[in-house]
Amino acid sequence: MIERILVPLDTSRLSEAKIPYAEEQARAFGAEIILLHVLPPGSVDGDTVSPAEAQARTYLDAIAARLHAEGLRARTLIRYGDVAQTILNEITTEHIDLVVLGANIRRGLSHLLVGSVAEEVIARAPCPVLLVRPGQIPVERAHPIRSFDEDVARVGPVSPRSLGLRTVEVSRIIGSVGRAHELDGSFRPINRRREDEHRFQRIRQLMEEGAPLPPVVLYKLGYGYYVLDGNHRVAAAKQLGQLEIDALVTEFVPLRDPQAQRVFAERRAFERATGLTRIGAALPGQYPRLEEMIRAFAREQGIEDLREAAQRWESEVYRPIARRIRQLRIGQRFPGERTADIFVRVATLREEARQADGHPLDWNEALARLVEASPSLSEGTR
Repeated sequence: MIERILVPLDTSRLSEAKIPYAEEQARAFGAEIILLHVLPPGSVDGDTVSPAEAQARTYLDAIAARLHAEGLRARTLIRYGDVAQTILNEITTEHIDLVVLGANIRRGLSHLLVGSVAEEVIARAPCPVLLVRPGQIPVERAHPIRSFDEDVARVGPVSPRSLGLRTVEVSRIIGSVGRAHELDGSFRPINRRREDEHRFQRIRQLMEEGAPLPPVVLYKLGYGYYVLDGNHRVAAAKQLGQLEIDALVTEFVPLRDPQAQRVFAERRAFERATGLTRIGAALPGQYPRLEEMIRAFAREQGIEDLREAAQRWESEVYRPIARRIRQLRIGQRFPGERTADIFVRVATLREEARQADGHPLDWNEALARLVEASPSLSEGTR
């Protein structure tokens, strides 16, 4: 009986050749597909999202959205470390019943070539491993930044929803609308002209001086943002180490993913009520619970204006705990969840303690209990 299928992906089209085979097995057995991407250990930052992590999350979100639209259950995993060992660890941790790996055919040879990662997994995996030949998929030239058009094609039909002006984490700007093939990883032209360099240096100087500039224009798809207008401003922000930037944002929501549609609707209602736009949850039902917490905070603090209470709650309660959640990498034990989803878990532990003992746990005590509840996570944070 196959209940969980692990599909490691490296964010390339060639790697995606495995997905149809995983889909076929998932439909046959009613199994869940777990999409895994492994990042190098040095690419993680405990306090902020790294560009590598943002790219990987955006890519996996696109694949998962299409699988959801096809009626399949799918989760995403981001891990850090040695690729083969990480795959083997997840087989055990997630109770995987089947792993789908890729093989290759070198021109002039008739036999499959198995890479070192696949060899090690095949030799040591405690479950069956399906080795997939990629077939005649053309090798694509990798872009340093992601292409909005290519990622939308992965998702399927989408609907644009204007979010208006908001503050965006610069590290989550990971792609371009229509110009991915022209720009390098710093969002500057690969072939730079003198006028491009002059304009960039001028914008960089204005940003250093704190001069007001118009917001950049971004498209949002899943976890990531793509530049429609303002590449020079984004490039300067990244070069200056700026953490956030003002942007006019349009989000593209998958039309055939009911969960994505529901989460978007709940997030919009939450944002309109509280004015908070930087809290990201992935699961349905979380935003109403977060709003309940803010309303309870407002009552406790005697604050009548909900938006004023929300601002204080975010800075005094949410942000410190969210920072600890990332530092402890607690999200690694809850595939497909965002920091706000983990925050709700911690709040639930506090409420359960209040109901059992008459008083809630301290936030740090609740965090410690959540860590202890997952032995593999506890070992990884020592």
